[in-house]
Amino acid sequence: MAKSLDVSSPAARREALRMVDVDDPGPRHAMLREIFDLERAWREGPDPGESDEYEQIYVAAFLLFLIGDPAGLATPVCSEVPPGDMDLGLGFDAQAIFGAGRRETLQWLLDNGYTDEHAHLSEWLSQGEDPKIEDWATHVRRYFYSPDAMLCLDPL
Repeated sequence: MAKSLDVSSPAARREALRMVDVDDPGPRHAMLREIFDLERAWREGPDPGESDEYEQIYVAAFLLFLIGDPAGLATPVCSEVPPGDMDLGLGFDAQAIFGAGRRETLQWLLDNGYTDEHAHLSEWLSQGEDPKIEDWATHVRRYFYSPDAMLCLDPL
């Protein structure tokens, strides 16, 4: 079991994310869900934060995608988006929700009562151009991580 890390502040969460092995994020699953939830709560709070903090929720989402737990992102993303938060409302990549696979995630949504979200995401997946989830994952990894798997976010 992975040792618990301090994730109480945005700077601490950034350092905790830096310690997660992008090639094997599974041992930090619980911490990543906590970071995702804390980053989301931070967006709902009064602290405007530093300009680069907004990317941390995307790193946590990507690592949860790699783990493949449909509940990891579907639950918080399908619940209400913080008012006025364009990044989570319009800018959040829907591909991040499908880490468990398309069918598995859609089934999880149905099984857990997220029928509207199931319908919306099913429609999104059926659009003329298939959203290439695998291409998205490759792009996000290259955006956030160096070729030697180091997180490319500067310390806060």
